[in-house]
Amino acid sequence: PPHPLPIQKSKIVVWGGGAFGTAMATCAARNGHDVVMYVRDQAQADSINNFHKNSKYLTDFDLLPNITASTDLKTANENASLFMHCLPCQLTPKWLETNRDIIPENVCICSTAKGLYVETRQLLGDAMLAALKRPQPLAFLSGPSFAAEIMKGDPTAVVVASEKLYHASAVQKYLSCECMRIYVTQDVVGVQLGGALKNPLAIGAGMIEGMGLGINTMSAFVARSCNELNQLCIAMGGDARTISGLSGVGDLMLTAFGNLSRNRTCGMRLVKGESLSEILASTTVEGVPTAGVAVYYADRCGLDLPIFRTAFDVINGRLTPKEARAALMNRPLGKE
Repeated sequence: PPHPLPIQKSKIVVWGGGAFGTAMATCAARNGHDVVMYVRDQAQADSINNFHKNSKYLTDFDLLPNITASTDLKTANENASLFMHCLPCQLTPKWLETNRDIIPENVCICSTAKGLYVETRQLLGDAMLAALKRPQPLAFLSGPSFAAEIMKGDPTAVVVASEKLYHASAVQKYLSCECMRIYVTQDVVGVQLGGALKNPLAIGAGMIEGMGLGINTMSAFVARSCNELNQLCIAMGGDARTISGLSGVGDLMLTAFGNLSRNRTCGMRLVKGESLSEILASTTVEGVPTAGVAVYYADRCGLDLPIFRTAFDVINGRLTPKEARAALMNRPLGKE
């Protein structure tokens, strides 16, 4: 059922036909909005339009009839009230630069991509504005939200951030429904960092699972990881309370304990002996490129952050998982 918040029926455009784009389209459609998904593949668009099925992702779910798809970005963008950006983080700036002339500059772009832009070592929001070469309303949605569970209607809570609160509030009203509760904040730095930096930590959680270690180890890892997230967030200008919320602790718990996480799965596969190149050939793992940027930020801020550094070293083959375990457990003892 739709959420009781009153809002006028609008056109919501979702950039991307992946699993999370499909879930965001469904949230908007549940509230009665006209939703257009921009996809590159004509066969995928035809499947959505003719059969109400995404032929590539979440194929078991029927899509609502007010969700359509288009391979023509210019046509899709016309008269949009909101753009939901659901494309991979590392491809985003160049895609925006290519298409900025057909993106209205007064319409808010709400990004669901979780990562730091590696090429320039920027927060994604800063890289997006640099690519657009103009002011543009931006919002950032993050939190513990597997797409398949959103599609099933499982109760889910996320947070959306924007510098001007009314942009976040608009996204909140467009997408909130009985199974999707959205909170708002103005801490765009904290929400972006929490969503991005939990990814390399989730790879570490996958390594713990892959090594067959128990809940003691995983709980300690999550707690100490949150401490490091908190330190880095504050140093970068974010609010510590954000890391205690949905986009920090919430998202980290999801990826550490949930078996649908690509980052966690990557860590498990690394422990079992697969090479990173083999893993990345078949899936996008945002934690891999993000790990290096996290260590770069830690160096710039003068922070130790041993879990981030150890995860980075394992991802890049400098340490084995067993060596990483020993390195972390044999560190000098200290105060919590």
